[in-house]
Amino acid sequence: MNNQTRRIGVLIPPGNVTVEQEFPAYLPAGYRAHFNRLYRASVSVDKDGLLSMIRSSEQASRGLAQADCEVILYACTSGTFLSGPGREDEIGEMIRGWTGLPGYTTSTAVIRGLRALGAKRIFMLTPYTDDIHAQEIDFLAHRGIEVAGHDTFRCTDTVQIRDISSEQVAERVLSHRAQIKGCDAVFISCTNLLTMDQIAALERELGVPVTSSNACTLWIALQHLQAPLEGIPLGRLFAPAPAGARAAA
Repeated sequence: MNNQTRRIGVLIPPGNVTVEQEFPAYLPAGYRAHFNRLYRASVSVDKDGLLSMIRSSEQASRGLAQADCEVILYACTSGTFLSGPGREDEIGEMIRGWTGLPGYTTSTAVIRGLRALGAKRIFMLTPYTDDIHAQEIDFLAHRGIEVAGHDTFRCTDTVQIRDISSEQVAERVLSHRAQIKGCDAVFISCTNLLTMDQIAALERELGVPVTSSNACTLWIALQHLQAPLEGIPLGRLFAPAPAGARAAA
């Protein structure tokens, strides 16, 4: 046994337990994810609390850099679009400034992932309160992606989000078949919402690409590292494509 591996650094909200469960299950051989927690005072789903995590991101990023990570992910969706439309890359740029390493936010990854899928009109499922859910619709619209159908679990804290099973997520998506017929992709938001083991089956059932915050976030890191995606069962986003067709960097 040795420590010769390629390393992905991941910053996660303090109450997020899902990223640590999902990412390692889908990494190619020879790749490893290392996690560091951000800080915020409560588990409530609210704008001020989510944005407050930015204050702890410098120290957490520098810690991951010392583990010889090659790229650092800020794995939070709402915490990276709530700064305002067009500002989703800012935390990634901060990470690069602090560490010299490439940094990507989940919101950046979502936009690039949906564009790679050719998705311009989507169905979106989130776990958020109505106000944050609405702000995500505005965020996507700013980047040219229409949310033609949507639903939310209306969770008020992160504990409620992580208690939702991936089977419940799939059931809720499938309950909107009629709306999804008019869309060219399904997007499931929030890095604390279990989704990844349902993506391939949902695609087969619905006949359109399906992706999630965690799938897009992992994808952007693996794209940056030019890692092999063959055999990773996360739907069309991870399907082989011509060289350069889906470059994340």
